[in-house]
Amino acid sequence: MIWGRRAVWMFLALLVALSGGSRTARAQDELIVADQKGQQKAIMAASGADRNIPYHIHWVEFEAAAPLLQALGAGAVDTGIAGDGPFMFAWGAGLPIKAAYVIPPKAGGKATAIVVPEGSSIVSPAQLSGRRVATGRGSIGHLLLLRLLATGAIPAPAPKISFLLPVQAKAALDTGRVDAWATWEPYVSLEVVTGHGHIIADAAGLMPNNSFFVANNDALVKKRELLGDFYRRIAQAYTWGIQHPTDYARILAQQTGIPFNVATVVAEKLIASPVAVTPEVIQAEQTVLDTYRAAGLLTTTEPLAGAFEPHFAAP
Repeated sequence: MIWGRRAVWMFLALLVALSGGSRTARAQDELIVADQKGQQKAIMAASGADRNIPYHIHWVEFEAAAPLLQALGAGAVDTGIAGDGPFMFAWGAGLPIKAAYVIPPKAGGKATAIVVPEGSSIVSPAQLSGRRVATGRGSIGHLLLLRLLATGAIPAPAPKISFLLPVQAKAALDTGRVDAWATWEPYVSLEVVTGHGHIIADAAGLMPNNSFFVANNDALVKKRELLGDFYRRIAQAYTWGIQHPTDYARILAQQTGIPFNVATVVAEKLIASPVAVTPEVIQAEQTVLDTYRAAGLLTTTEPLAGAFEPHFAAP
């Protein structure tokens, strides 16, 4: 399985080293934080939660959760954020990672959706039968497709899935090489708001739709104090973002280059307060693991509780 290949892990570690983390990647006074589309760095900066930090944060940018989680498993980064689908996929494939905090779904699952381009005649998930759909392998978009298949919302024959990273998936959608794209924010809003596409299904009611702050097992032991401080600060930043969504959207647009109107939608859908993992959260995630198992994508028999770090207090 591709997730377990040591060569991939070493390659990702090398990429992080080349990005500037090689000199201090093992330093105990530095936390290497993986981000997606600059969203965590933006909210830390906008809220002021990144001020007077008694250690150095080295940010590393990733296009999607899959390579981010591979880097976590390789020990190239210490912590990062990922949706429950890719997290469970990575943990189930044997990566040495655990979820420390959960971010409940503010938008009830609408941050994950299947989009089609402007002018498409597809208006319902049933019309995806036999069509070409792009998504990331093990991503929350992939999980949404699997759930729609499991519930019968997409009848046989199943869609022909092209596993692509977001930039590749966007290009494939724009050029007609695929008919639809199962993706997540900010890509959903980029396609709908700026590309004039439309949503034909979202994840509301189909899966837990949690996101997690994930750490590798080594960092949980050796950098526990730093992780605790970072999670406390990011929780403060999210609380600020709930109270100041327009200010957060402005900073997000500046730091990531996405249009302000898209950043505004993203802020509305994604900003919720991180909380400690509870038994109820773990129980809900069983659905995700079972979905991957039923699809033949995971064979792990490890107890699900082993995917979570229960000993961090509420941030």
